[in-house]
Amino acid sequence: MIQKGRLNLDFEKEVLSRRHKLLGDKGVFVRSSTNSEDLPYFSGAGLYTSVPNVIGDDALLDAIRTVWASIWNYEAWEARESFGINHSAVYPAVLIQVGMNAEAAGVLITTNPFDKKDRNSVYINAKRGLGMRVVEGRRVPEQLLFKLRTGAVQSLTRSGDDTMLTFDENGGVRSVSIDTERAVLKDSIVQKLSRAALAIRSVFAGINQDIEWLTIGDKIYIVQSRPYIEK
Repeated sequence: MIQKGRLNLDFEKEVLSRRHKLLGDKGVFVRSSTNSEDLPYFSGAGLYTSVPNVIGDDALLDAIRTVWASIWNYEAWEARESFGINHSAVYPAVLIQVGMNAEAAGVLITTNPFDKKDRNSVYINAKRGLGMRVVEGRRVPEQLLFKLRTGAVQSLTRSGDDTMLTFDENGGVRSVSIDTERAVLKDSIVQKLSRAALAIRSVFAGINQDIEWLTIGDKIYIVQSRPYIEK
């Protein structure tokens, strides 16, 4: 019902005007942010829909409706229900960001999620291409621990994917074949990510962070950072 609904005309005009003024005709990611995420007891990460590489005005308006409607998808509803969150008090916002066609992407945690006593490690998981598969948890990523004292990189798992997601020139994404023999991340990128992670954690008063990142060439980009909630 939400996806088929008509948006307010003034709202449509405002969104499209700002999109063209601030972002031009570049493909954008349309993402969600709600008041029922990043709570002390409930992360909410990965529950709602993100729409990648949206091109064109009609596609953008459709993507906004899709993101809003995802508040009521089964996984999100079930997760909120299990934590006693009032569904009718959930308010979704929509973020529209310039899309970046990542060569690698993933999630970084500024501690060791497998060993609470280990305060000397940064955990990184990574996939080639766009990071949606990592965030959604549907595929096994490359998993690494970077040891802060020694600078050693410990490999936990290798990504066995023989495809990666990349932007389609007509909008959306497509899957392309890749070489599975190489590691996803070079040690130099692991070191850059780890340094960035510690800097971000220091900004947030030493609170451990759950960080989404991507790389293009030798440059790293931080997509978002949220408090890490230990399971």
